[in-house]
Amino acid sequence: MSWEAGSLAVLVLVLALGFGWYERSHPSAKVLALVATLAALAALGRIAFAPIPNVKPTTDIVLLAGYVLGGAPGFAIGALGALASNLVFGQGAWTPWQMGAWGVIGVLGAALAALAGRDLGRWPLALVCGAAGLFHGLVMDFSSWVMFSGQHTLGQFLVISAGSASFNIAHAVGNVAFCLAFGPAFVRALQRFRARLEVRWQPVPLPTPTTS
Repeated sequence: MSWEAGSLAVLVLVLALGFGWYERSHPSAKVLALVATLAALAALGRIAFAPIPNVKPTTDIVLLAGYVLGGAPGFAIGALGALASNLVFGQGAWTPWQMGAWGVIGVLGAALAALAGRDLGRWPLALVCGAAGLFHGLVMDFSSWVMFSGQHTLGQFLVISAGSASFNIAHAVGNVAFCLAFGPAFVRALQRFRARLEVRWQPVPLPTPTTS
């Protein structure tokens, strides 16, 4: 099996598992509406900042959504946001890779919440968002190496990574700046929405019988 076929098979499996996970979570109509809204916001964030190469709030939106809402919604927001934004930028062989990269970032946001809780401060969240930008760049560098590189060698991968390093660094720095600007407020807003979506049944105490 070639590098292209093997990588594509893994990518398709990741996307299928992610969307299957989201489907099996049986999201309510309100959750579906929230996921659709956040995916549209992620797409619009990418479109709005298109004039600045690789500086976009999309990664922050996806990671913080997963951080608050959980892995399955986070994956769906990231993957759908990539797909929707490429209706403007153009669909191509890179689209599934972007969907997978941002989908996984949504899952990583949920993993961060599980490991560190949902009360992280502004700077820790910003640094994680910056690291997520570098992760996204690494995935896209790998996709270029798989799809467009004639020689699948480590040297060729390093050449591709060196060529995109300035863009990936700009992505990471932009993520840090965006998170410092709106990250905590965005998290609080999502937490309020999540609280409204959650239903907790409280047992009603039985009346104490009185003795005559």
